[in-house]
Amino acid sequence: MSMSEAAERIRERMLADDSVRVSVALFGQPGCGKSSLINRLTGQQLAAEGVHNDVTTERRDFEWNGLVLVDLPGYDTAMFPADDYLARFGVLDFDLLLCVFDGKFHQADTGLFHAVTRRGKVCLFVRNKHDTLWQDGQELAELEREVADSVAAQVGERHPVHFTSCRLNSGLGELEQAIKAQLEPAKQERWVRAAKAYTQEFLLEKKSLCEQRVTWSAAVAAASGTIPVPGINFAIDLPVLLSLFRFIRDTYGLTDKSLATREFAVPALAPLVNSVVRYASSEGVTLLLKESSGMVIAEQVAKFVPLVGTVIAASLGFAITRKVGNIYLNDCHRLAEAVLKSQIRAA
Repeated sequence: MSMSEAAERIRERMLADDSVRVSVALFGQPGCGKSSLINRLTGQQLAAEGVHNDVTTERRDFEWNGLVLVDLPGYDTAMFPADDYLARFGVLDFDLLLCVFDGKFHQADTGLFHAVTRRGKVCLFVRNKHDTLWQDGQELAELEREVADSVAAQVGERHPVHFTSCRLNSGLGELEQAIKAQLEPAKQERWVRAAKAYTQEFLLEKKSLCEQRVTWSAAVAAASGTIPVPGINFAIDLPVLLSLFRFIRDTYGLTDKSLATREFAVPALAPLVNSVVRYASSEGVTLLLKESSGMVIAEQVAKFVPLVGTVIAASLGFAITRKVGNIYLNDCHRLAEAVLKSQIRAA
Protein backbone atom coordinates (compact mmCIF):
# COMPACT_ATOMS: atom_id res chain seq x y z
CA MET A 1 0.00 0.00 0.00
CA SER A 2 1.40 3.43 -0.96
CA MET A 3 1.72 6.33 1.48
CA SER A 4 -1.09 8.22 -0.23
CA GLU A 5 -3.42 5.19 -0.08
CA ALA A 6 -2.66 4.62 3.60
CA ALA A 7 -3.18 8.31 4.35
CA GLU A 8 -6.55 8.29 2.58
CA ARG A 9 -7.75 5.30 4.59
CA ILE A 10 -6.76 7.03 7.82
CA ARG A 11 -8.44 10.25 6.73
CA GLU A 12 -11.67 8.35 6.00
CA ARG A 13 -11.55 6.76 9.46
CA MET A 14 -11.10 10.15 11.12
CA LEU A 15 -13.99 11.61 9.14
CA ALA A 16 -16.19 8.66 10.14
CA ASP A 17 -15.32 9.17 13.81
CA ASP A 18 -16.02 12.89 13.56
CA SER A 19 -19.45 12.26 12.01
CA VAL A 20 -20.69 10.28 15.04
CA ARG A 21 -23.27 12.10 17.15
CA VAL A 22 -24.66 11.41 20.63
CA SER A 23 -28.11 12.68 21.59
CA VAL A 24 -29.41 12.80 25.16
CA ALA A 25 -32.82 14.16 26.15
CA LEU A 26 -33.61 15.56 29.59
CA PHE A 27 -37.12 15.79 30.98
CA GLY A 28 -38.52 16.82 34.33
CA GLN A 29 -40.37 19.59 36.11
CA PRO A 30 -39.41 23.28 35.74
CA GLY A 31 -36.75 24.40 38.20
CA CYS A 32 -35.11 21.00 38.69
CA GLY A 33 -31.83 22.21 37.18
CA LYS A 34 -31.86 20.71 33.69
CA SER A 35 -30.13 23.76 32.21
CA SER A 36 -27.41 23.63 34.85
CA LEU A 37 -26.95 19.93 34.23
CA ILE A 38 -26.58 20.51 30.48
CA ASN A 39 -23.86 23.08 31.16
CA ARG A 40 -22.03 20.90 33.67
CA LEU A 41 -22.06 17.79 31.47
CA THR A 42 -20.52 19.69 28.57
CA GLY A 43 -18.38 22.11 30.56
CA GLN A 44 -19.76 24.87 28.32
CA GLN A 45 -22.22 27.65 29.11
CA LEU A 46 -24.87 26.58 26.59
CA ALA A 47 -28.17 26.98 28.45
CA ALA A 48 -29.34 29.97 30.47
CA GLU A 49 -29.48 29.02 34.14
CA GLY A 50 -31.92 30.29 36.72
CA VAL A 51 -34.67 30.90 34.15
CA HIS A 52 -37.85 29.04 35.12
CA ASN A 53 -40.53 28.82 32.47
CA ASP A 54 -43.63 26.91 33.48
CA VAL A 55 -44.63 26.58 29.83
CA THR A 56 -42.06 25.46 27.26
CA THR A 57 -43.42 25.74 23.75
CA GLU A 58 -40.80 23.60 22.00
CA ARG A 59 -37.87 21.32 22.69
CA ARG A 60 -34.64 23.18 23.28
CA ASP A 61 -31.52 21.75 21.62
CA PHE A 62 -27.97 22.46 22.77
CA GLU A 63 -25.00 21.21 20.77
CA TRP A 64 -21.35 20.85 21.66
CA ASN A 65 -18.62 18.83 19.93
CA GLY A 66 -20.90 16.15 18.47
CA LEU A 67 -23.13 15.98 21.55
CA VAL A 68 -26.77 17.08 21.38
CA LEU A 69 -28.52 17.67 24.70
CA VAL A 70 -32.25 18.36 24.51
CA ASP A 71 -34.54 19.89 27.13
CA LEU A 72 -38.00 18.41 26.51
CA PRO A 73 -41.25 20.22 27.41
CA GLY A 74 -43.78 18.76 29.81
CA TYR A 75 -45.40 15.45 28.89
CA ASP A 76 -49.15 14.81 28.65
CA THR A 77 -50.29 18.41 29.07
CA ALA A 78 -53.02 20.37 27.31
CA MET A 79 -50.38 21.77 24.97
CA PHE A 80 -48.49 18.51 24.50
CA PRO A 81 -50.81 15.50 24.89
CA ALA A 82 -49.38 12.03 25.31
CA ASP A 83 -50.82 10.56 22.11
CA ASP A 84 -48.46 12.37 19.74
CA TYR A 85 -45.71 13.51 22.15
CA LEU A 86 -43.10 10.89 21.21
CA ALA A 87 -43.43 11.50 17.49
CA ARG A 88 -43.71 15.27 17.80
CA PHE A 89 -40.41 15.62 19.66
CA GLY A 90 -38.59 12.66 18.14
CA VAL A 91 -38.16 11.11 21.57
CA LEU A 92 -37.43 7.61 20.30
CA ASP A 93 -34.52 8.90 18.20
CA PHE A 94 -32.44 9.85 21.24
CA ASP A 95 -29.65 7.57 22.40
CA LEU A 96 -30.98 7.77 25.95
CA LEU A 97 -33.02 9.97 28.28
CA LEU A 98 -32.42 11.50 31.68
CA CYS A 99 -35.34 11.95 34.06
CA VAL A 100 -34.25 14.89 36.22
CA PHE A 101 -35.98 15.85 39.46
CA ASP A 102 -35.16 17.64 42.70
CA GLY A 103 -38.10 16.87 44.94
CA LYS A 104 -41.16 14.73 44.62
CA PHE A 105 -41.45 12.58 41.55
CA HIS A 106 -44.30 13.76 39.31
CA GLN A 107 -46.90 11.63 37.57
CA ALA A 108 -46.10 13.21 34.19
CA ASP A 109 -42.48 12.09 34.54
CA THR A 110 -43.64 8.59 35.40
CA GLY A 111 -45.87 8.55 32.32
CA LEU A 112 -43.04 9.57 29.98
CA PHE A 113 -40.68 7.08 31.61
CA HIS A 114 -43.08 4.21 30.94
CA ALA A 115 -43.83 5.44 27.42
CA VAL A 116 -40.16 5.34 26.39
CA THR A 117 -39.04 2.24 28.28
CA ARG A 118 -41.89 0.20 26.80
CA ARG A 119 -40.32 1.00 23.45
CA GLY A 120 -36.86 -0.12 24.47
CA LYS A 121 -35.28 3.25 25.27
CA VAL A 122 -32.91 3.65 28.22
CA CYS A 123 -33.85 6.22 30.87
CA LEU A 124 -31.63 7.17 33.82
CA PHE A 125 -32.97 8.83 36.96
CA VAL A 126 -31.08 11.90 38.18
CA ARG A 127 -31.93 13.45 41.55
CA ASN A 128 -30.38 16.87 41.07
CA LYS A 129 -29.60 19.49 43.75
CA HIS A 130 -28.18 16.82 46.01
CA ASP A 131 -26.75 19.57 48.23
CA THR A 132 -30.32 20.46 49.29
CA LEU A 133 -31.12 16.91 50.43
CA TRP A 134 -31.28 17.38 54.19
CA GLN A 135 -33.54 16.50 57.07
CA ASP A 136 -32.85 17.10 60.73
CA GLY A 137 -32.02 13.84 62.52
CA GLN A 138 -31.50 11.77 59.36
CA GLU A 139 -28.27 10.59 57.76
CA LEU A 140 -27.68 11.44 54.09
CA ALA A 141 -27.53 7.76 53.11
CA GLU A 142 -30.96 7.22 54.67
CA LEU A 143 -32.40 10.17 52.75
CA GLU A 144 -30.95 8.82 49.52
CA ARG A 145 -32.57 5.44 50.16
CA GLU A 146 -35.89 7.17 50.70
CA VAL A 147 -35.56 8.94 47.35
CA ALA A 148 -34.74 5.67 45.60
CA ASP A 149 -37.67 3.96 47.35
CA SER A 150 -40.00 6.77 46.29
CA VAL A 151 -38.94 6.45 42.64
CA ALA A 152 -39.40 2.68 42.78
CA ALA A 153 -42.88 3.05 44.26
CA GLN A 154 -43.83 5.60 41.61
CA VAL A 155 -42.63 3.69 38.54
CA GLY A 156 -43.34 0.20 39.87
CA GLU A 157 -39.78 -1.15 39.82
CA ARG A 158 -36.38 -0.30 41.30
CA HIS A 159 -33.85 1.63 39.25
CA PRO A 160 -30.52 3.24 40.19
CA VAL A 161 -30.84 6.92 41.09
CA HIS A 162 -27.88 9.19 40.34
CA PHE A 163 -27.46 12.03 42.82
CA THR A 164 -25.89 15.21 41.44
CA SER A 165 -25.22 18.75 42.56
CA CYS A 166 -24.43 21.33 39.89
CA ARG A 167 -23.48 23.82 42.60
CA LEU A 168 -20.85 21.51 44.10
CA ASN A 169 -20.08 19.53 40.91
CA SER A 170 -20.72 16.34 42.86
CA GLY A 171 -22.01 13.10 41.37
CA LEU A 172 -21.29 14.30 37.83
CA GLY A 173 -18.37 11.92 37.32
CA GLU A 174 -20.55 8.96 38.22
CA LEU A 175 -23.36 10.20 35.97
CA GLU A 176 -21.13 10.68 32.93
CA GLN A 177 -19.79 7.13 33.33
CA ALA A 178 -23.35 5.80 33.67
CA ILE A 179 -24.31 7.56 30.44
CA LYS A 180 -21.23 6.24 28.67
CA ALA A 181 -22.05 2.66 29.73
CA GLN A 182 -25.39 2.86 27.90
CA LEU A 183 -23.86 3.86 24.55
CA GLU A 184 -22.46 1.72 21.75
CA PRO A 185 -18.62 1.80 21.41
CA ALA A 186 -18.38 4.47 18.71
CA LYS A 187 -20.74 6.72 20.62
CA GLN A 188 -18.86 6.06 23.84
CA GLU A 189 -15.79 7.59 22.21
CA ARG A 190 -17.81 10.60 21.11
CA TRP A 191 -19.19 10.99 24.61
CA VAL A 192 -15.68 10.92 26.08
CA ARG A 193 -14.62 13.58 23.59
CA ALA A 194 -17.55 15.88 24.37
CA ALA A 195 -18.33 15.47 28.06
CA LYS A 196 -16.41 17.43 30.68
CA ALA A 197 -14.09 15.32 32.84
CA TYR A 198 -14.85 15.28 36.56
CA THR A 199 -12.47 12.44 37.39
CA GLN A 200 -8.86 11.56 36.59
CA GLU A 201 -10.10 8.35 34.98
CA PHE A 202 -12.27 10.24 32.50
CA LEU A 203 -9.46 12.70 31.78
CA LEU A 204 -7.13 9.81 30.94
CA GLU A 205 -9.76 8.40 28.58
CA LYS A 206 -9.68 11.73 26.76
CA LYS A 207 -5.91 11.55 26.54
CA SER A 208 -6.02 8.05 25.09
CA LEU A 209 -8.38 9.15 22.31
CA CYS A 210 -6.16 12.15 21.58
CA GLU A 211 -3.03 10.00 21.44
CA GLN A 212 -4.61 7.86 18.74
CA ARG A 213 -5.68 10.96 16.81
CA VAL A 214 -2.13 12.36 17.08
CA THR A 215 -0.72 9.22 15.44
CA TRP A 216 -3.31 9.22 12.66
CA SER A 217 -3.00 12.95 11.99
CA ALA A 218 0.79 12.81 11.93
CA ALA A 219 0.61 10.05 9.35
CA VAL A 220 -1.80 11.96 7.11
CA ALA A 221 0.12 15.24 7.48
CA ALA A 222 3.42 13.57 6.60
CA ALA A 223 2.11 11.35 3.80
CA SER A 224 0.18 14.08 2.01
CA GLY A 225 2.65 16.85 2.79
CA THR A 226 2.19 19.94 0.63
CA ILE A 227 3.76 22.77 2.65
CA PRO A 228 7.56 22.88 3.03
CA VAL A 229 8.71 23.69 6.55
CA PRO A 230 11.53 26.27 6.54
CA GLY A 231 14.79 24.80 7.82
CA ILE A 232 13.53 21.19 7.64
CA ASN A 233 13.94 18.80 4.74
CA PHE A 234 10.30 17.67 4.42
CA ALA A 235 6.81 19.02 3.77
CA ILE A 236 3.59 18.45 5.71
CA ASP A 237 -0.12 19.04 5.31
CA LEU A 238 -0.35 21.94 7.76
CA PRO A 239 -4.18 22.12 7.87
CA VAL A 240 -4.22 18.52 9.18
CA LEU A 241 -2.10 19.52 12.16
CA LEU A 242 -4.20 22.60 12.80
CA SER A 243 -7.28 20.38 12.75
CA LEU A 244 -5.56 18.01 15.18
CA PHE A 245 -4.87 20.84 17.61
CA ARG A 246 -8.53 21.91 17.44
CA PHE A 247 -9.54 18.29 18.08
CA ILE A 248 -7.35 18.18 21.20
CA ARG A 249 -8.56 21.53 22.53
CA ASP A 250 -12.22 20.64 21.98
CA THR A 251 -11.76 17.22 23.61
CA TYR A 252 -10.44 18.91 26.74
CA GLY A 253 -12.97 21.75 26.50
CA LEU A 254 -10.20 24.35 26.13
CA THR A 255 -12.06 26.84 23.97
CA ASP A 256 -11.08 30.50 23.86
CA LYS A 257 -14.18 31.26 25.93
CA SER A 258 -13.38 28.70 28.63
CA LEU A 259 -9.72 29.74 28.81
CA ALA A 260 -10.89 33.26 29.63
CA THR A 261 -12.90 32.12 32.67
CA ARG A 262 -11.87 32.47 36.29
CA GLU A 263 -10.75 28.85 36.77
CA PHE A 264 -7.92 29.35 34.27
CA ALA A 265 -6.95 32.81 35.59
CA VAL A 266 -4.27 31.41 37.89
CA PRO A 267 -0.70 32.76 37.57
CA ALA A 268 0.80 29.25 37.77
CA LEU A 269 -1.25 28.19 34.75
CA ALA A 270 -0.37 31.19 32.59
CA PRO A 271 2.55 29.50 30.73
CA LEU A 272 0.39 26.52 29.78
CA VAL A 273 -2.54 28.71 28.74
CA ASN A 274 -0.20 30.80 26.60
CA SER A 275 1.27 27.70 24.95
CA VAL A 276 -2.15 26.21 24.19
CA VAL A 277 -3.29 29.45 22.55
CA ARG A 278 0.00 30.31 20.83
CA TYR A 279 0.63 26.95 19.17
CA ALA A 280 -2.91 26.66 17.81
CA SER A 281 -2.05 28.99 14.91
CA SER A 282 -0.24 28.23 11.65
CA GLU A 283 2.78 30.15 12.88
CA GLY A 284 2.72 28.27 16.17
CA VAL A 285 2.56 24.85 14.50
CA THR A 286 5.44 25.77 12.17
CA LEU A 287 7.50 26.96 15.14
CA LEU A 288 6.86 23.71 16.99
CA LEU A 289 7.91 21.69 13.95
CA LYS A 290 11.18 23.58 13.70
CA GLU A 291 11.86 23.29 17.43
CA SER A 292 11.05 19.56 17.44
CA SER A 293 13.07 18.56 14.39
CA GLY A 294 16.15 17.98 16.51
CA MET A 295 14.30 16.28 19.37
CA VAL A 296 13.07 13.15 17.61
CA ILE A 297 14.34 10.00 19.28
CA ALA A 298 14.48 6.68 17.45
CA GLU A 299 11.35 4.67 18.27
CA GLN A 300 10.18 1.18 17.49
CA VAL A 301 8.51 1.66 14.13
CA ALA A 302 6.74 -1.69 14.39
CA LYS A 303 4.25 -0.50 17.00
CA PHE A 304 2.82 2.09 14.60
CA VAL A 305 2.61 -0.15 11.53
CA PRO A 306 -0.89 -1.53 12.28
CA LEU A 307 -2.21 2.03 12.49
CA VAL A 308 -0.40 3.87 9.71
CA GLY A 309 1.57 1.41 7.58
CA THR A 310 5.27 0.60 7.33
CA VAL A 311 6.35 3.36 4.94
CA ILE A 312 4.68 6.17 6.85
CA ALA A 313 5.77 4.89 10.27
CA ALA A 314 9.39 4.84 9.13
CA SER A 315 9.37 8.36 7.69
CA LEU A 316 11.04 11.35 9.31
CA GLY A 317 8.01 13.52 8.63
CA PHE A 318 5.76 11.16 10.59
CA ALA A 319 8.15 11.06 13.55
CA ILE A 320 8.50 14.83 13.79
CA THR A 321 4.82 15.68 13.28
CA ARG A 322 3.83 13.05 15.82
CA LYS A 323 6.31 14.58 18.26
CA VAL A 324 4.73 17.99 17.73
CA GLY A 325 1.24 16.58 18.25
CA ASN A 326 2.22 14.93 21.51
CA ILE A 327 3.86 18.12 22.79
CA TYR A 328 0.62 20.00 22.23
CA LEU A 329 -1.45 17.17 23.69
CA ASN A 330 0.67 17.05 26.85
CA ASP A 331 0.31 20.80 27.34
CA CYS A 332 -3.47 20.57 27.02
CA HIS A 333 -3.65 17.55 29.32
CA ARG A 334 -1.49 19.17 31.99
CA LEU A 335 -3.66 22.28 31.89
CA ALA A 336 -6.93 20.35 32.15
CA GLU A 337 -5.47 18.13 34.88
CA ALA A 338 -4.34 21.12 36.95
CA VAL A 339 -7.79 22.69 36.79
CA LEU A 340 -9.47 19.38 37.66
CA LYS A 341 -7.23 18.89 40.71
CA SER A 342 -8.00 22.42 41.83
CA GLN A 343 -11.74 21.78 41.53
CA ILE A 344 -11.46 18.48 43.43
CA ARG A 345 -9.57 20.20 46.28
CA ALA A 346 -12.18 22.95 46.46
CA ALA A 347 -15.11 20.51 46.60
